[in-house]
Amino acid sequence: MDKFITNDSRTVDQLDIIQQLHEKCMESVVEYIFSLLDISCLRTAETVCKLWYSIVKKRKLWKKLYQNHNFRSSTLNLLLDRRTCEGFNTAEDEFLHKRLLNAYEKVQQNWVIGTHVKKSVNVGHCSRFVMDSKRVITMDSTLCVTMWNRWTLEEERLPLESEDGISELTHLQLAEDLVFCSYRDGTIVAWDIMEKAVSFRFKDENISGCDLKIHTAHGLLVSFVTVTGSVRGCDQTRFSVRSIQKPFSIVAEELTKRIPCARVKDVTSDNNYFVVFLFCSNNYVVSAEDVKIQLRSIDTFEILREICGIMPSDHVFKYFDGWLVAGIRTIRIWDIEKSNCQHVIPHSNSSTEEYETLVVDVQLDGERLIIRDNSGTFKVWLFCCNKEVNFSNRIGRLSNNSLSISSEPIARRCEKFKFDELQIITVERVQDDIRGPFDLLVMRNFF
Repeated sequence: MDKFITNDSRTVDQLDIIQQLHEKCMESVVEYIFSLLDISCLRTAETVCKLWYSIVKKRKLWKKLYQNHNFRSSTLNLLLDRRTCEGFNTAEDEFLHKRLLNAYEKVQQNWVIGTHVKKSVNVGHCSRFVMDSKRVITMDSTLCVTMWNRWTLEEERLPLESEDGISELTHLQLAEDLVFCSYRDGTIVAWDIMEKAVSFRFKDENISGCDLKIHTAHGLLVSFVTVTGSVRGCDQTRFSVRSIQKPFSIVAEELTKRIPCARVKDVTSDNNYFVVFLFCSNNYVVSAEDVKIQLRSIDTFEILREICGIMPSDHVFKYFDGWLVAGIRTIRIWDIEKSNCQHVIPHSNSSTEEYETLVVDVQLDGERLIIRDNSGTFKVWLFCCNKEVNFSNRIGRLSNNSLSISSEPIARRCEKFKFDELQIITVERVQDDIRGPFDLLVMRNFF
């Protein structure tokens, strides 16, 4: 090999196949070669010489690489929203796509090794929070709703209240640019974040109570409340379904029904179903047969299918895109469509079939499964579903090993967390001898 190099009398320019192709006006071939490079290789390529740099810039290869990655991952959209919320002029930034791709690569590396930066802000007494790519909305345990910029932590108190002005908040949801709040007296309010005004407010006398829940998706607003029965175990859930039209306005009530002997634990949705989790109203029974999972139509909210026997009522759970993760010491991942358990954590080849500590919350998205136990530790597993295969034949793939992220022990059983590709966000209770207990909104940043 050394002899070959020594005897080769060609100059560096003669060995540069890119330059030779460029001189022969074969730009499409040059572009194809560069299109095969990943982020780090393209970053190296543009430092080779002025010609290579000019080709990368002129052919807008960073933009094309960005578009290719953006088709497969939502992380780049989050990074773009972050720069916008931080006040950067993204429209005039000629290096925008390069910046975003370099940031994307850093995020992927940080998730692999667990590197993150923690920030926190005092949110008073937070009983619930929701988030999207730009903001976090917190609900005070009394009457207040506050919106936080996820990236700058600037706060804005939203002027929301019930019809009587004194009723307590019961539930909160963020859908696009609307914040939905429900109150104990049956009031439901929608606040338009962009217009900074109430889109609609109405009161339903039939749907009121301390556990009033709401969920909006697919142009429907569904509200639930448990009606206590005179006999133990005879509670029932009453729900109403309304249609929401754009520009945002509420349509007259379409449907009001009851679900006997059941309490609604949670309501969520995906592209195929509304998913309702019903627990037997007898709170002393925790067998799997006392939990029903209803798959309902996204058009009419009618029941399409009912599933029983998957989990007891004391298990923590999370539903995402047809997958259910549930458990308390042993975590199982179910394909709801087939009622099939595909994975068990800890793995069956582990030395134990149970966690040593109780699992207090689980969260799932299209790329990761995160489990948090009462020691405060986060266990991060890679979980991906092959989206190219038919929905009925898909397989969820779970990594063999997990990443551990330590944290403070859980101070209360109800502490929840949420995450996406850039952050893990928690609400954590702090005991202060002077101010008394208060909650921190804690953000673990992986960017």
